Amino acid sequence: MSRTSTVETANEAWGAAPDWVLALAQTCDELESQHQTAKRVGISATAVNQILKDKYPGNLGNVEKKVRAALMTDKVSCPVLGEIGSSQCLENQGKPFSAASSLKVQLWKACQQCEQNLNRKE
Repeated sequence: MSRTSTVETANEAWGAAPDWVLALAQTCDELESQHQTAKRVGISATAVNQILKDKYPGNLGNVEKKVRAALMTDKVSCPVLGEIGSSQCLENQGKPFSAASSLKVQLWKACQQCEQNLNRKE
């Protein structure tokens, strides 16, 4: 008996799964692990499982950005650094304030106001 692929599971749950969900499912198939995929994206294995089954109760927009950044090499326009990869953007968002250089101060200030920041306070 053959194993159902994660892509098939996602398409059955979503109807026609969005591209970022398919990228998540394909990575699960390639790594043969939802846990390893979760580590790569920076979310929990539980979240991966729920997303694949279209049962995730959290903010799908934030997860979509993380999946695109980690697995789909999206580019974003940073007001300080110019065009950068989404993964670099997410990495900068998670850094605490540092006065070590004027660039780091500029970047931290810009991140606080940027619409790309998943943790931005409205």
